Amino acid sequence: MEYTPLPAELLAEDELPNIGEALGRNDGFLVRDGTCWLVSESDGRILVGHVDADTSRVFARQLSWPSPSSEGHGFASPLPDGGLAVAAPRLVTVYDPDERVRWTHPLDTWDDTQLATSACTPDGTGHLLLVTAPGHTGDGPYAGDLCLALDVRSGKPVSRTVLPSASAGYIFQQSLTDPGRLLLDAAEGDTFHSLAVRAENGALHVEPVGLEDEPFAGVNLGTSTLKLDVGGEWLGRYEPGCPDVSADAEDMLPEGLRFVGHRPGFLDADRVLAAVAEEQWSDNSRHLLLDARTLRPMGELLYPGTTCLDPLALGDGSWLTVHGNAVRRWRTS
Repeated sequence: MEYTPLPAELLAEDELPNIGEALGRNDGFLVRDGTCWLVSESDGRILVGHVDADTSRVFARQLSWPSPSSEGHGFASPLPDGGLAVAAPRLVTVYDPDERVRWTHPLDTWDDTQLATSACTPDGTGHLLLVTAPGHTGDGPYAGDLCLALDVRSGKPVSRTVLPSASAGYIFQQSLTDPGRLLLDAAEGDTFHSLAVRAENGALHVEPVGLEDEPFAGVNLGTSTLKLDVGGEWLGRYEPGCPDVSADAEDMLPEGLRFVGHRPGFLDADRVLAAVAEEQWSDNSRHLLLDARTLRPMGELLYPGTTCLDPLALGDGSWLTVHGNAVRRWRTS
């Protein structure tokens, strides 16, 4: 099966130490407060690259904070006020922009710290910090992990709700154009829960989105959400009030190919960027543009001598590829 060739034009190139390795982490690529961020770590410091709105550059700025834990920083999230929240093992730390610790909040420890990890995100107002945490253990059955809402200025607990997952690994994302739409992936063994989280009047509400075993993908726009089957057999698009749309690899890709990587995303309102290959971690992935409404292929991107497993759509018509420490920004020419 052949697709229309679409030349890719290099717009800018920059570096962020260890970012190639960091993209395998839960917080390596984040959408926060209407912008995209890359998060890495080097020499005991958390490195944060703020992707520039100007497509002629990669980063508007690069920031760093000390890691609060010798066990690794856990999950880091930029805050709208310029600070940084870090959900590390056993502790949530919020830093001011000048690196001073604003507050800390202790967490219980999961029994299985190899699988279970916390995540954090500001809510759409920037007033609350949402954090996933271990639930309460007692004589009865375990009810589930928790989502906590903490005051972002003081760390004071505001609300909590029980999640349908237990000892899971978590990832928080936001919609690029609707920061109040909070998306939470929960990987519980072989099961993935995909949840929409709302914070209203101090209370937290959680509801499932789409099918189980479809983690949320990359950049989402408005209420449109992309989810990717764990095995790469299909890509789904969900939007309240609209029919669900699914692109099956067996029907739309050459024989033996599947969707790969973790972050197919909206390149813009009309196009979705997705990687395909025979094997999940293949170095020979191909990058396709899909119609954003139907998820049918529009063409295949052609690069001048480079590619990567997991291209990062930015929602503005451009995307990033990462190669070791190098980050490159592209658009179709």
